[in-house]
Amino acid sequence: MITFRRAPVDPELERARAEASREQAKADLERARLQAQIQREEQAANAEFARQQAIAEEQEKRRRDTIRRAERAERRDRNRKARAEFMAKLRPVLPLLLINGGAAYAQGAYAYEEIAPGHWNAPSKVAFALAFSAALESIAVYVQWHAHDALMLNAHATAASLRRASWAIAGVVGAINYAHFADGMAPTAAAVAFALLSLLSPWLWGLHTRRAQHLQLLAEDANLIDEGGVEFSPQRRRAFPIRSFMAKRWSIDHGERDPRKAWEGYNAEREARRVERQLRRHDEAVSKTVPTGVTDPSDGDSLTVIVDAVAPSEEVPSDRQPTAIQAVTDTVRTTIKRPAKKALGHRHLTVAEKVAAAVTKLGADATLAALVKESGVSESSVLRHRPKPVAAVNGHDHTKEG
Repeated sequence: MITFRRAPVDPELERARAEASREQAKADLERARLQAQIQREEQAANAEFARQQAIAEEQEKRRRDTIRRAERAERRDRNRKARAEFMAKLRPVLPLLLINGGAAYAQGAYAYEEIAPGHWNAPSKVAFALAFSAALESIAVYVQWHAHDALMLNAHATAASLRRASWAIAGVVGAINYAHFADGMAPTAAAVAFALLSLLSPWLWGLHTRRAQHLQLLAEDANLIDEGGVEFSPQRRRAFPIRSFMAKRWSIDHGERDPRKAWEGYNAEREARRVERQLRRHDEAVSKTVPTGVTDPSDGDSLTVIVDAVAPSEEVPSDRQPTAIQAVTDTVRTTIKRPAKKALGHRHLTVAEKVAAAVTKLGADATLAALVKESGVSESSVLRHRPKPVAAVNGHDHTKEG
């Protein structure tokens, strides 16, 4: 009989196995802990990546939204500027379009009722009436447009001739409109109104053309515009109507745009003319009172009296004297420095009177050369008309001096 018995267990081996089991358990636990930590870190990294991705996507979305808003704002601004430019261009020509549209309606209505054949259907008549009115009314407008283009290109002669042609064409079209709606030749409200619509079109186009040319000259150079002179205040025009008108004419003539300078300049010129008239009247009065052939020794003194009456007082400081009055004073003082007239009178002096006047002024003992220079005649005339001396000096006659 066989008996099975367990082998004796070595305690040391059991302890080693137990220790190994414990170490294995610790290792498994540590591995599980490390795996859990790695998993947590991976989850955190994934969450952070997702968060950063969401932030980047949000920023990209905001950037795209900002770009879209900027593009929409730019588009709105562009459209707004385009509408503003269109309205700025349409506003001046809108009355023209309305007037031409009214005249075209009159022509179209007449063509629909009177010119189009009666057996045509309504659409055909409407198409014919529109074509007829557009063709008839666009003739003058087309010519006026060419006149506008020529004036903008500084072709003034071409623009003037085209404008006259547009007026003639508008007159013919206006007469046609009048004939369509007149009662025979008697005027009716429709005839007068539609004729005026056709006639006013070239005039209104001319207004628009002149405005456009004015703006063009302003953009190029403001000095190219011929100014109409200064504009004075209503109070000044009411207080001095004639003087304001004359000062405006003076500013146009002298190219002055400052109202104060124009007013002072005109008053200075006006005062200078007044002083000149006084001097001329004084000369005429003196010439009537002084005998013919006699010089006027008091001519300079009389002129000085006139200047003292016109010039401002010396007691008034010069900085308080108006510029215009000071200019008049300088003009008058310059005028009176002319030499006195040699002979006054309305008739020409004879040769004998000239020689006698020279002898009276220079004396009987004057030399022949001095007398010739003073009288302005020849030596022979002086010798012939010179008074004979009472006595000869050293036995020689004075008539042979020089």
